[in-house]
Parts: sequence; C-alpha cells; structure tokens
Amino acid sequence: FGIVSLNFNSNLYFYKNKAYNKLKMYINLIYMCLYNVKKIKKWYIFDFMERDMEYLFKVYYKNGEHYLDTYKKRFEFETTLKTGLMIKPYRKTEQFQLYYMYNNDTARFLEMIRKNDTTLQSLEDALPEIAKRAFLVDVISEELKNSNDLEGVETNKYQIAETTRHMLENASESNSRLGSMINSYMLLRGAGNLKLPSDVEDIRKIYDKITDGEIRKNCLPDGTVFRKDAVFVQKKGTVSNEILHRGVMGEENIIVYMNNLLNFLRNETISLLLRVAIGHYYFGYIHPFYDGNGRVGRFLSSLYIKQEYHYFTAMSLSRGCMLSSAQYYNAFRDTNAIYNRGEMNGFVDSFLEILLKGQEDIIQNLLEKKNKLNTADEFIKRDERLDSLLKKALMFMFAQDYYFGGNAGIERKMIIEIAKRDNYPELKVKKVLSELNQQGLLNTVSKRPLIYRMEYQYLDGNYMEIE
Repeated sequence: FGIVSLNFNSNLYFYKNKAYNKLKMYINLIYMCLYNVKKIKKWYIFDFMERDMEYLFKVYYKNGEHYLDTYKKRFEFETTLKTGLMIKPYRKTEQFQLYYMYNNDTARFLEMIRKNDTTLQSLEDALPEIAKRAFLVDVISEELKNSNDLEGVETNKYQIAETTRHMLENASESNSRLGSMINSYMLLRGAGNLKLPSDVEDIRKIYDKITDGEIRKNCLPDGTVFRKDAVFVQKKGTVSNEILHRGVMGEENIIVYMNNLLNFLRNETISLLLRVAIGHYYFGYIHPFYDGNGRVGRFLSSLYIKQEYHYFTAMSLSRGCMLSSAQYYNAFRDTNAIYNRGEMNGFVDSFLEILLKGQEDIIQNLLEKKNKLNTADEFIKRDERLDSLLKKALMFMFAQDYYFGGNAGIERKMIIEIAKRDNYPELKVKKVLSELNQQGLLNTVSKRPLIYRMEYQYLDGNYMEIE
C-alpha cells in the first residue's frame, strides 16, 4: 500500500469534509488490520491523521466557549476509539467513557519506540557474555529501585544488584528482601515464562509476588481478591494532603472494573502500546489495593510490553517514570479531571514519551559503557605485562565486569566455563588467574566461592597514556 499522504493543512477538513472522514476511517482500518495480522513489519506514518491535536483539558482553559462542542465532535468522530471503560471524577456525578483519537503525534512516538527497541536489541546482541549478564543485572536493579522510589519505598540498589546477580548465576529464587519481585522481573527476559493475567485471581497473584514482604499488615487486601474499603490518592508534598482521587468503591465493583480492563487489554485489534497506555491509567484509576498499586501497575505494563518488544524496553518504564516523575503524576491528575471528560490522548502521549525516555537512558548508558570497554580492550592488547593470549582474554573479561557490573567480581567457576569454550583447560585457567592475582592486576573478593575482580587502578591509572 505504500505511504498514504493527504496533506490537508486546514483542520476544517477534519470535522467538515465527510468524504475525507470516510477515506480516513477506511484507511485507518486497513492500516490497523495489516499491522495486527503481522503482514507488515514497518510502521507507516499517515499524514492524514489529525495534526497538532490540542488535548481537551487544554481546550477547556483556552477556549471554554467551544469546549463542549469540541468534546462532542471528538467523541462522536467515526474513527475515535471508544474503550468501554468508564470513569467518574472525584466528587462528581457524571460518568465518562474513556476514548482516544488517532493522531500523528502518537504515531511518531510509536515509531520512535520501535526504532529504539531495535537499537536496544542490536546493542545487547553485540555485547560479550559477561558484559551482557552484568548489564541485565544493572537494568533490573535500576528498574526495581526506580519503581520503589516512586512509591516512597526505601531500597538499596547495591543490595538489589547483589540479590539479582546471585539469582542469575545460581538460576534460583532468593528468600531475601525483594527476592520475589526481582525474580518476576528476571522472568520478563525469557519467552513464555510469564503468562498474561487471564482473570482477577491472576492479578492478585502478581500483586503477591511483586509486593511480597513489602506491605504493612494493616494495608494488605482484606477482600476475597482486592480491598473492601475506600482508598484515596493524596497530593504529595503538601500540608493539606489534598485528595486528588478516590479508587473504585467496593470489591464487587472493583472486580467488574478489573474484568473490563482485562477484556480491553485482550483486544488485539488495537495496537499493543495503545492498549497498555490506556490500561496503565485505568489500573491506577481503579486502585484495587490499599498499597502497592503503582509497583504492580508498572510491572503489569512491562509484562504486556514484553509481548512485542525487547525486555530492555519492557524494563525501561519505571526508569522513564522516575526521570519524568512530575509528568507521570500530572498525566494521571489531568486525565482524572472532569474537564478532560475521559479523553486519553494526553495520558497516552505522556506514557509513550516516558517509555521513550527510559529507552533512551538505557541506550545512552549502554553506549557509554561500550565505548569505555572498547578503549580498555585496546589498552589490554598493548599491555606488555599480559604475556599470553589467555591473560589478555581473562583481563578483558574483568574489564567487562569493571564497566558493566560495577567491578563486583566474577566467580572463578564462571571464568573457567567461559574459557573452556575457547579450549583453555581448567588447570591452565586457574594457574593464570593466580598469576594475575600475584601481579596485583586482580584482587580476591572472597575465597568461598572464589571470586576475583580487577584492581581498581589497573584501568583508571592508565587511561591518559592511551588517549
């Protein structure tokens, strides 16, 4: 079909040209059908979608006289996505159905996320083994810490990284704090290890895993699946503790709303990230638990994102939310407001922009470390103290840990396993590791198990010479 481009510069066409509206509707449907049956692999950006759309809550402030007319036209437009998900703003009697209007801005975000996803995949594929494992630990640790920080839960990134590293190396779960949450995020990297929730009981199981040991007893769910009583979201950092939102009242209602959400998330005629963004808002709106809603909501979103994207993209959400925390919380506030009347465009764009920022932060981090590793590799190759290929190969392994793993150290058994693939015998590897330790190039971190790490001054003290 190629790229369809209808350059109508006047928004008059958007509302008044019926033939144009029909054409737009049919091509939108063709595009969605092709995309969802996987017959096209490329995103096509259609110039006929609405340009420079102003969010409804901004229209309210700028042009109150035409605000309701604008809402009606948008909601009743033929290609508007009506979600069937209902909300009622706090202390108001009116209910609104969440709706979304397809537009160029969102399409551009989607294309950029796809491009970044491909970049993340390529960068990870190019990493050597130890760097790849160490960077995975760093990404998981950062994502968990950010998700907890957003909820005001104190965690130590070093401790999270140590637990993650232990679980990864031993392929086992941990009983330590956050062990269950770490294991859940680790499973995001595998294919088919985590299933999407099929009912509200699955949501509860995910909640139990993600928040295990982190919720005060008086804040645990007291209903069959969810909470029974009211829960309020208050404005942070204010003396008045102003109430911004009240979650859905009554467990029976919560179950109905959550089932509606799950049905919406299963609707594959809607592109995945659009479903996830709208679903992320609606989970926060429902607020099914007394505590832990943010952490569980972000994990659920990551779980759905992983269905079509690289796990680094799935694990970039909390990172992006932390980088843009004000934007994140404001998006909920504006979407909850009565003058927004259920329009989802503002929230969807904020969600996608936040995800994009998380991706870009990982990419930048990865490129910086990769460049440092390349420079270290050149130095190692020229270092005359390393008088054998095996010594150079081993020091390159430790350079990977130095930059990607924070120089936490590598177990000797892992080094032996990797060296064996290059036909180096175990006894030879043990001997050379001992020699490097005696030369002062490696330090012993622990003896049981035997763990080595690079001497801190080895690279830092020699960079000026290289450059």
